[in-house]
Amino acid sequence: METKRHLDDCPIQPVVDIISGKWTAYVLWEIYNGNNHYGSMARALPGISSRTLSTRLKMLESRGIITRTIFDTNPPTVAYKLTNKGNELAPILISMKEWSERFKNGD
Repeated sequence: METKRHLDDCPIQPVVDIISGKWTAYVLWEIYNGNNHYGSMARALPGISSRTLSTRLKMLESRGIITRTIFDTNPPTVAYKLTNKGNELAPILISMKEWSERFKNGD
């Protein structure tokens, strides 16, 4: 009898769950590169809706990938930063960038 294999058994599933959502890798890349304010991220990612950006930030925060800090300014300022767990995704993001640069012309 053959046992069906589930995607949950795949060793890369945890990272795929985090970065595979539409715009998620882009948001992580922006934060990794120091673009850590909502408005500047929205400007850097043309086409992302406010709802999607907000949803992705909340998901990343709930999974412990980023932190959200509110500064007591007028108006209040919010900054996002990678946690230690999030920083461990950096080599994956860098590898994706390097791979893209090598093969961007379809090589």
